[in-house]
Order: sequence, then structure tokens, then C-alpha cells
Amino acid sequence: MSGTVPLVQEMVTEVMTETATMEIALPVLGIALAVFVAGMVVTGSGQASGLRTAALALALGIVCIHIRDGGWLTGADRPITSVLAAHHSAGLDHLATVGIALGAPAGAIAAAAAAGIVLIRRGWPVPVASIMLGAVMAAVFAGAALGTVLGPGQAVAGVWQPGDTGNAVLANLAGTATVLGMAAVIAGIGRRRTRRTLLAAAAVIGVVALAGARLYAGMPLTGVAAGVLVAAICLTVGQALLAMFASRVPPGPLGAVSEPGFVPAPG
Repeated sequence: MSGTVPLVQEMVTEVMTETATMEIALPVLGIALAVFVAGMVVTGSGQASGLRTAALALALGIVCIHIRDGGWLTGADRPITSVLAAHHSAGLDHLATVGIALGAPAGAIAAAAAAGIVLIRRGWPVPVASIMLGAVMAAVFAGAALGTVLGPGQAVAGVWQPGDTGNAVLANLAGTATVLGMAAVIAGIGRRRTRRTLLAAAAVIGVVALAGARLYAGMPLTGVAAGVLVAAICLTVGQALLAMFASRVPPGPLGAVSEPGFVPAPG
């Protein structure tokens, strides 16, 4: 027993001091992936959402640690930004500027609020609109907070930034990605699987385009990953909250009462 305590202390010290190394990052990301997959196959919407949220939070935590400490995961940041900086063109500059301008935090919140008003006017329950707006605002504020903690010098590569600087980049990407994701989720309620798949694919393409614009503008790959993970966490929580109101969602044009998998919470 006396030999066990020093061994545990040594293991804890090793993890705390080597968190930003490959030996810790890869197993942690592997665990996060396994938990996320479990959340995709487990029965029960509450358990599934909890597992997916925990997995995404774990992945976000390890990515942020590597950004803060300049760890192993950041090794590809500078080569990627350098390659992109060497292949700029006027046309791509304009496209990236438009993409970044569309991702302003105020714009993301305004878009979510406008979508909420449209939903309410079309007879959707108020909680659905509130959940969408809340998810977007949570993503914006969480992204801004992370940017502040990580620091603009590490969260932003500083190669070329036409639209914004400082800590706003994480908030921009997280907020806009959440708008796209929540819009796809809400628009897919009560629709056939094919329609939901198309909506999800459109949202993914939009997020990839926004992430590509950020990479082109000089945001490092790990910063882009952090912004996307923030959006994914807020989207997962928002989708879980929407399940609580699934029975109140108006039926889709095909007569479906609610999206399969959206099971109202008991009680």
C-alpha cells in the first residue's frame, strides 16, 4: 500500500506536466471518440446527448491545453498557415472577407433572433425559438471567453486577418456554425430521413466553408477546431433541449408528428 501512493502521485504528476504531449493527447482524443460513438449508439436521448457532450468537452479541453501551451497538436498550425499565406489571390481574398463578415457574433445572434421570430409567427412554440437563440448566444460567449483565456497571440496566427482581430475569431466561428447547425436541426423536425440528411449535409458544408475561410485568413488549425467543438457542444445541448418540446412541434408537410429520435423527456 505504501508503494501505491507514490505511484499514483507520479502518474498524476506525469499527466499534469505532459498534458500537451502526443502521449497524452492521442489517448485522450481516442477516449473522446469512443465516448462520442457510444453516444451515437446508446438508447435514450438523455444518455446519448450526455455522452456526446462529454466527449466533445473532453476533446475541446485537450485542444485548448495544447493551444495554451503550444503543445503537440499545434505542430501543424504554422506550416498550414504558411502554405495558405503563400497561395493568396484576389478572388479568394474577397471570398474569405465575405465569409468572415457573415460570421460576426452580432450577425449570428441577429440571425438566430430573426429565425426565432419567423418560427413563432409560423406557429412554432416559443421554447423552440428560445433554444435556438440561447444555443447561439452560448456559443458566441463561450468562444469569446476561450479566446480571452487562450490569448490572441496564440489563438490567432496573425498571418492575414481582413475582417477581425483579437479574441473575436473563436466567437465568430462558433456562433455562425451553431446558427447553421440549429437551423438544420429545427428545419429537419418532422421531415423524412432524406430531407434531414440533406439539411445536415448543407450545414456541414457551410461550416467547412466558414472554417476554410478562417484558415485562409490566418487562424490556426487548432483554433478552428476549438471553434467548431464549441459549436458542436452548444448544438448537442440545444438538440437535447429541443427533444423536451418535440411533442409540441407542429407536424411537417409529410404528416410526421416529430423527428424520429426526438423523444420528449419523461415527466
